[in-house]
Amino acid sequence: MNSLTSREREVVLAVAEGLSNKGIGHRLHISEGTVKVHLHNIYSKLGVKNRTALLVVAYELAVGEAASSHANWASEAIEARTAFPVLVH
Repeated sequence: MNSLTSREREVVLAVAEGLSNKGIGHRLHISEGTVKVHLHNIYSKLGVKNRTALLVVAYELAVGEAASSHANWASEAIEARTAFPVLVH
């Protein structure tokens, strides 16, 4: 998902909310045609063919990022506990 522009990420989030192309255009103040161009570019970059596949990839990436973030938090907590053993009961 890092290969997407910030605008393309906004489009992905709007798709995830269930907005139509027209709704996305209205929200982002762009034409429906521009939304279609963004979607075409997003599909190409992520190797998907439609909205459903896009949402599956976006969900998998979000879950992966959350798991990674959680793992980092857990590692930091372990390091903190080791650095400050007096604070742990």
